[in-house]
Amino acid sequence: MKRILAFLMVIGIFLLAICPAFADGGMELTILSENYIEYKGYSDMKGVYLAKVQNNTDQGYYLTTGTLILKDADGNEVSSNKYFSKLGSKYLAPGEITFLSIEAKIPEGVEVKDYSVEIIPVEKNYTGEDYVIEVNDCVYDGTNENNPQITTTITNTYDKPIAHITLVFAVEDANGTIYYIGSESLGMNRLGANSSFIFLNSMSKDILTYVKEKGITLTQVEALAFAEDR
Repeated sequence: MKRILAFLMVIGIFLLAICPAFADGGMELTILSENYIEYKGYSDMKGVYLAKVQNNTDQGYYLTTGTLILKDADGNEVSSNKYFSKLGSKYLAPGEITFLSIEAKIPEGVEVKDYSVEIIPVEKNYTGEDYVIEVNDCVYDGTNENNPQITTTITNTYDKPIAHITLVFAVEDANGTIYYIGSESLGMNRLGANSSFIFLNSMSKDILTYVKEKGITLTQVEALAFAEDR
């Protein structure tokens, strides 16, 4: 279900509050898909918020700050994180989509009952705008359930070599529910004009353990690519 975030909202089993920067509706962020999961990392439990979002306004803006707050049954904050764990495009042009995630450590012995998320768009930022790189093909191969492979092909359709390209991908079940967001970058390596590049990615073993224990079958992947204007 698509929802436009123009004020404080309460939904779902968990309490989810997402506040845009401007409560008067000057900037609106549409959540196209979202999920919250908890899994055991290398040394601790983590709560992770994952989302696919879209700028449905007539102006571009930057996503610079994302906060996840975890709460116990009494509504007390038990943990938080003020930074995106993964973020695709930092600048969203009108109609543009990106993926993002925020994660926070869950203290030992604590049961998380509620959580809140704050995502703040801003008009200006010290970084330049980024622009979309074409994604031609994206395939999830779960033949080996212990090491599924994600293959994504991107193409530079511009008339010059481009550096600072980042790929962000969301792994989903058949219903489009996101369980993992990953990213990969070409860094300063430049992709030639009218040239393509194939990314081969895998997933965190912690997430693979989580979905197996929960009986979740991952079947598909969505990917977006962006280049920073430097």
